[in-house]
Amino acid sequence: MNNRMPEATKKFLADIAGFPSLHNLSPEEIRKVVVANMISDHVNLADTEDVQLDGPHGTLAARIYRPSKQRELPVIVFYHGGGFVFNRMEHYDPMCGKLAAETGHAVVSVDYRLAPEHKFPVPVDEAVYAAQWVYDNAAALGFDPSKMSVAGESVGGNLAAIVAQQARQRGTFSIAHQILLSPLTDWSGDYESKRTYGSGYFLETALLEYCAGHYLNSDAEKTDPLASPLLGDVTGVAPALVVTAEYDPLRDEGERYGQTLAQNGVRVVQKRYPGMIHMFYAMTDVFEDGHEVYALINEELQRLK
Repeated sequence: MNNRMPEATKKFLADIAGFPSLHNLSPEEIRKVVVANMISDHVNLADTEDVQLDGPHGTLAARIYRPSKQRELPVIVFYHGGGFVFNRMEHYDPMCGKLAAETGHAVVSVDYRLAPEHKFPVPVDEAVYAAQWVYDNAAALGFDPSKMSVAGESVGGNLAAIVAQQARQRGTFSIAHQILLSPLTDWSGDYESKRTYGSGYFLETALLEYCAGHYLNSDAEKTDPLASPLLGDVTGVAPALVVTAEYDPLRDEGERYGQTLAQNGVRVVQKRYPGMIHMFYAMTDVFEDGHEVYALINEELQRLK
């Protein structure tokens, strides 16, 4: 660890140093030791509702967070992280509640199926289906379909980026904005941040490789644009906010994706947070900078009004 690392980051990394390496556990074991979301901000929401969708691979659960009883609310379709192997939508209750309260948007959190029981492209199918469902049912749900955004963190950011590409390619639903928090955008690439921060900085490269092995059916799928959105066609996709953290192995591919969007004429705001680690925005009890991310998201979404 270098001397300019913030004390909060040093303490967090020291506190978790004795935890078992997740890549040495089975998927079932990982799911039992998932660390609880550390956002403790108290938020007042008008309503939270669980719904069951008739998805492409069976019943698909989602949770709707409404910040007010206003009709025609703007809405964010949210995809959680967890390497496609662990975490469920309930682990992201505090984060989705805070996102709704801070932005004034309804949030629809999607509980897509996990690998290795449900490999690629099952989560992608469900992610796209959920966005289409929200768009098609916006009026009944009290949402404004012209102000539907997608958001996700880590592999959830992977799904959000893919859904934004699919929206443009299919033309059956539209995305107003994409919010990508520490997104995994390229399973196949070799990046400096993976080499430099791939061990000892919370998220480890070994875990990313472990998750790839459980999620993807073969190494060849690492270059499929439906798995690695960096390799997809980004022409005409929705404007984006890309948030990255200095000490995150996914930093460089997230920033490369933002650069690729900009090079293809997409309006992009990129923000790297110095001294932060992967998922810091979901641990606002530990990292004060996490609060700023929600303010930044709100600032970007206000452009839609």
